[in-house]
Amino acid sequence: MKTVARLDDIANRPDKFMSLTLFELEAKARSVLAEPSFAYISGGAGQERTLRANTEAWGQRSLRPRLMQSMDGFSTGVRVPGLSLQFPCLIAPMAVQRLACPEGEAAMARAAASQGAGFVLSCQTSVPPEQAAAGAFWFQLYLQPDPQATRALAARALAAGAVAFVVTVDAPVNGVRNREIASGFRLPEDVRQVMFHDLPTPPVAGIEGLLARAPVWADLAALCAESPVPVLAKGVMTAEDATLAIGAGCVGVIVSNHGGRVLDGLPATAEVLPAIRAALPDVPVLVDGGIRSGEDILVALALGADAALLGRPAYYALACEGAQGVAACLRRLRDEFTVAMSLMGRRTVAEIGPDCLFT
Repeated sequence: MKTVARLDDIANRPDKFMSLTLFELEAKARSVLAEPSFAYISGGAGQERTLRANTEAWGQRSLRPRLMQSMDGFSTGVRVPGLSLQFPCLIAPMAVQRLACPEGEAAMARAAASQGAGFVLSCQTSVPPEQAAAGAFWFQLYLQPDPQATRALAARALAAGAVAFVVTVDAPVNGVRNREIASGFRLPEDVRQVMFHDLPTPPVAGIEGLLARAPVWADLAALCAESPVPVLAKGVMTAEDATLAIGAGCVGVIVSNHGGRVLDGLPATAEVLPAIRAALPDVPVLVDGGIRSGEDILVALALGADAALLGRPAYYALACEGAQGVAACLRRLRDEFTVAMSLMGRRTVAEIGPDCLFT
């Protein structure tokens, strides 16, 4: 049995795992995970065009450095609603992380805290939020057909330390994930979505029943009006919807295509990010999808993001080495970002903008 790693164990300890790049983590995880679990974690919708496009798009931008700049006061720190981060990265909300590690979300949260990254706890967590929290965190919400159920989820997350809600708006139904279906994936008996255990689950007749009860902008506005903490909308891919989210009361948006897991054929998030930033010049805009290096984060900031969310590589690292693996993954990402930012001649995150890229 693996020992439980504490924050002071994993914060700065050199680790052989750090020799792996974020690209290499996928193959390592495939060697340790059961094939159905790997298919669930790694797979995308349809032919996985969007899944591939997310990763490829960041590398299609060329960096434009400025030389011999003063680096006095250099800092990679950034603030997002409710959180102060040591570098502009958060762990994206990902479901049932006990598929990868017995500690699941608790290990992921602890590793994020050790490296000064943010943590977004999934509504589909496999560890109770009271156990998963390792400090202040954001909580992902799926709006439920019954507003009382949504309130119950929100109240429990707030009691556990949530400082913002991330409402996923792009998945009224699940995508058709071919690899996951072919693998025959089912949740193991000892892994469950604990937040939903005590909530009522009214019967729904097929996809038509789901769509008839799907949330609309008015439901998001109602949550924003009631919420004691900031609300961000996740899954926004157009300037129109970004504007509607802010109009509903959200303080910011997360540009996301759900990691290519819901609708195949969507563009990469890097492609739509500049237009959404142009539509929302004065509010927090974050992005996820295909981040695999510190340079990718720098490109994301240059295209208009305030911070980026890391998904699958953190899940892979969790499968390989638990909290130690995630901490090493984040430490490498943070080091890569620090080096890239310094070589670009940018002293603070606020200095990263469109002029960091060749057009």
